[in-house]
Amino acid sequence: MKSKSETAARVLLADDDEIFLEILAETVEEAGGEVALASDGVAALEQLSAGDFDILISDLNMPRMDGLTLLRQVRALYPHILSILITGFGSLESAIQALRLGAYDYIQKPFMVEHVAATIRNAVDRVKTYKERAGLLLEIENLQGKICSLEEKRLSESKVYDSSGNLISEPLLASLSGFRPDAFLEKPQGNPNRAIVALETL
Repeated sequence: MKSKSETAARVLLADDDEIFLEILAETVEEAGGEVALASDGVAALEQLSAGDFDILISDLNMPRMDGLTLLRQVRALYPHILSILITGFGSLESAIQALRLGAYDYIQKPFMVEHVAATIRNAVDRVKTYKERAGLLLEIENLQGKICSLEEKRLSESKVYDSSGNLISEPLLASLSGFRPDAFLEKPQGNPNRAIVALETL
């Protein structure tokens, strides 16, 4: 199983307001996420290219690159990242546009901290669930590979030859003491219970 740090969501916060960044960072950490900060959209893209992030929370109005432009870039380069856009009062049109571009959600200013916390928790929990499921699928694939290897080894060690020197490669056929598939096809009137009994003994 993966450790808590391996399943924790990595969150990048992009905003030119330092006080607001501090509030968001504290909220993300309380939700169980790991935080990195960027002062604008350009800095956010630089951090995204250098690190492995799961969630982007970006303000709409930032110097050098606005939130919608950043969102477009992120969707094109990192489609797996959940994006949350922060918009100002009266910017509902921008919020709708963000959702159309594939944003996970939006936060409208002024906001209540409880609402922001709930939105971030939902995003963080979603990422954790994705990572846990991915880890379980990987474990299942590894187990399947081990089972196949063991089965191949078992089959190779259970090769049996009949009295004529013919190889019986299937354990089921080997357990049928003298039963040959070609003989069974030639004599359909034979007793089918022999095969059933052999199956039950495996």
